[in-house]
Amino acid sequence: MDGEFAVQVDIDLRVHGKVYSATLTYPEFFPHTPGFVFPRDRSEIWSQHQYGAGGALCLEWRADNWNTSVTGADLIRSTYKLLHTEHNPEVPASVQSAHSVTRGQELRSKNHRFVVTPELRAFFAQLPADTVVPLKTNNLLHSSTTVAFVSGAELNGASIKITDLPSGLSSYTPLFAWKGVGMALRSEIFEKIGPIASKDDLIREIGRAVPADAFSLNRDPGSTTFQDTIVLLKGESATSLRAFGVSEDSVHEYAVILPETATRRLPVEYESLQQTKFAIIGLGSIGSKITVSLARAGVCNFVLVDDDVLSAENICRNELSWASVGVHKAEAVREALNLIAPNLSIEVHLHRVAGQESSIAAAKRLNEIGGCDVIVDATANPKVFVTLAAVAKAKGRTLCWGEVYAGGIGGLIARARPGRDPNPLAVRDSINRYLETLPPAPFKEAAGYDVEDGQPLVADDADITHIASALTRLALDSALNPEHSNFPYSAYLIGLRGIWVFEQPFDTRPISVEGEGWTENCQDLGSDDDRLAAATALIGMIGGGK
Repeated sequence: MDGEFAVQVDIDLRVHGKVYSATLTYPEFFPHTPGFVFPRDRSEIWSQHQYGAGGALCLEWRADNWNTSVTGADLIRSTYKLLHTEHNPEVPASVQSAHSVTRGQELRSKNHRFVVTPELRAFFAQLPADTVVPLKTNNLLHSSTTVAFVSGAELNGASIKITDLPSGLSSYTPLFAWKGVGMALRSEIFEKIGPIASKDDLIREIGRAVPADAFSLNRDPGSTTFQDTIVLLKGESATSLRAFGVSEDSVHEYAVILPETATRRLPVEYESLQQTKFAIIGLGSIGSKITVSLARAGVCNFVLVDDDVLSAENICRNELSWASVGVHKAEAVREALNLIAPNLSIEVHLHRVAGQESSIAAAKRLNEIGGCDVIVDATANPKVFVTLAAVAKAKGRTLCWGEVYAGGIGGLIARARPGRDPNPLAVRDSINRYLETLPPAPFKEAAGYDVEDGQPLVADDADITHIASALTRLALDSALNPEHSNFPYSAYLIGLRGIWVFEQPFDTRPISVEGEGWTENCQDLGSDDDRLAAATALIGMIGGGK
């Protein structure tokens, strides 16, 4: 038995006159998981197909092709076959590898990594040979790995920005990150570059391609740069490169991570979202999740409105983390978005809609909100809803809103699209009339998601996330505005527990919105002559003209 009470068998194999002392181990879940063979002397290396000194041999049956009919005896026969082939004194032969590993498996032992974005790869592809090109780099320090990116370069005296890198990596410094400098150069000489173990080795190899005065790895004593990033391009292929990090007294080679083969991850119709502007009012538990999800869907233009600051107590449900505690939620969400997607336009307003603000500021904020294509009310605050409903109605904008019911029993999502749904207040009135036909809810609804409006809502992150996800889908459908919507109703009750009117979790109840509100009864504005006279008077008041 080993220390974990797995059965072990010691076996000596005589192969070409040499004895190999091995141990066969039957793990706890054998035969549903493979047994394994390794040297009893844990310092020995027997084969090229072995996981390090003293490690298990990689045999014909492994975790990726294992079946329960394989026995321990089969594993020993496979061990003998492997050693017999590799150590044949007359005709030694290598055993072909059957390994198929993922990129993640290959990178497990690589602590320094260099990420190439599609735009950076295209930039590298058009670099002239034997020319040193300065780079701007950004490096993120993780607990296990340092990852380097290129955010800009200089070519022929012009500054070049790598725009498919999120601005959060380059415009400001995230936690545990630093900015650096570097250089890139292409040469056929690098096709046969030797091993690089020191800065002198790297200088020697670069010197073979370009004159020594064309580059410098000698650091300015007053420099605050942590390290330089050196990219050596081999031949004309932008995918054939080696990258090195150079600090004051050491050099290490990066594992290069190239962009994956271009595959569409989002529906083609989502491309139109780049021109759609969203206003998110309330960046709490619901709003933070919706905003991040919209950015991942391809939305590029945001107006974020929230006056609140993230507290430690918010972490249990907010999309943000402890890294943002003490920061205004809207500003923290902006930072999160800028680490998710490139080319974003984000306006942030630390403003409380329908709160104690100056009338001038309130008017400006509402005008900016009214300039958005889709308005999302994520506050669950009735006063905020009434204000936003007026804005949406006046500007002809879509308003989406939702809330989670206390106790996490479920929630509500709704929308009002101009010309396709009643106005927001009419939709809400229809919802209220429907709710009045139902038995009282077992939990009192919270007045809002911030404690100032009452007791905080009791629901966990999974409850919040589910309703936020449904509201995000409704908002995206509204922005795309398909002829045949995936949401035939204006409002839905979504159950998360088998309680109240919900028969089981995920029981969804559409709410039919009918009646008043589809059209507005406009006030009589008089005859055409009356309107012409009024317009003429207004023109005269502002300075004349026709």
